[in-house]
Amino acid sequence: MSWLSKLFSTFTGGGPKAAARPDNGRKTVPPAGNSTPTQYADQTLGWLLKKNPSIAPHTTYDLSKPRALDPGVLGRLRRNIHEIPPMPETWRQIQHILQKPDASASDLGAVVANDPVLTARILKTCNSSAYATAGSSEINNIPLAIARLGLDETSNIIFQTLAPKLGESPEKRLQSRHIWMHSQTISVLMRLLAEPCSQVSRNDASLIGMLHDIGKLVILHIEDQEKLAALKNAIDGGLSTLEAEFHHLGYTHIDAGMMLGLHWQLPKHVQHFISFHHHAASLPASRIPSHLQQAMMMLNLAHIIAQYQLPADKAAENRGIWQSYQRLFAERPELYVKNELNLPLDSQTLYRQLQLQIERMKVQFPDLYPPKDG
Repeated sequence: MSWLSKLFSTFTGGGPKAAARPDNGRKTVPPAGNSTPTQYADQTLGWLLKKNPSIAPHTTYDLSKPRALDPGVLGRLRRNIHEIPPMPETWRQIQHILQKPDASASDLGAVVANDPVLTARILKTCNSSAYATAGSSEINNIPLAIARLGLDETSNIIFQTLAPKLGESPEKRLQSRHIWMHSQTISVLMRLLAEPCSQVSRNDASLIGMLHDIGKLVILHIEDQEKLAALKNAIDGGLSTLEAEFHHLGYTHIDAGMMLGLHWQLPKHVQHFISFHHHAASLPASRIPSHLQQAMMMLNLAHIIAQYQLPADKAAENRGIWQSYQRLFAERPELYVKNELNLPLDSQTLYRQLQLQIERMKVQFPDLYPPKDG
């Protein structure tokens, strides 16, 4: 198992439905076969999929034949990405520890303690209301803090703290926070969805969720406010994410993510996940490489759950650039979810667990989801 899989291996929700996205002339795809549609109780995966009918996407961006980048655009993108710093030495030390099958909180704590910024971040999170119960003592010991957080959340904090800052300027901070919220939410949902599935490990599921949209941070980092505003308006107006990106930027966040993966020397399978992460929304499962089908279908399901439980902010100025885009499946997914992912479509318990993960994530982003009074 790769070091990065280890790092993200243990990352660990209702609200009104988001407004429907313009259909752009797309047609509903009827369920396959002639069997009577199954009726599902509310607050189950089956119920959610029935509320989000599959449609055949109408878009000029064909994922089966990705467009070649203009040489000038490609050169500019490469230059900007190569200016992004590599991961620091502390990261390499931590990855070495996490490669060990018997890695412990003490082992990890010994390295973390040598980095004052990382230490402060972990202790602050550990003692926050999201993790400390009422009346519990404040923790000032790194191994104990890691034990309270778990290696999953500690790994998440390590990545965010040590990764070179992308899009962190004051005028872009809100957009950056939206991307981090989205990535972490998809990561925890993916890990939970992977538990009953023998085909996708929880390690890879968490990893896919955290890194699938890393290219959006690259876009935020290198593009000016005028281009970002135009991109946001295009997506708010109904264009698909990839279509809007290619039209306004000349490349997509998939292109940017792949290049950053090469620059940071991410494992090959991580780069494959980044490359194919939009396929289930645009192509049937049969058009996705067989070794990626389960993971990509699960990733798309996590997006549908998240967008239902975390609808886009009604105020456009507070909305993330990519938040208006609504994921759907290119085909009816119920049988695939049930038979291939082994997920119970009629389980209210599973759905509630997914909801709780999202509610827990909201606590960590009070600037985006302020606590309700009372």
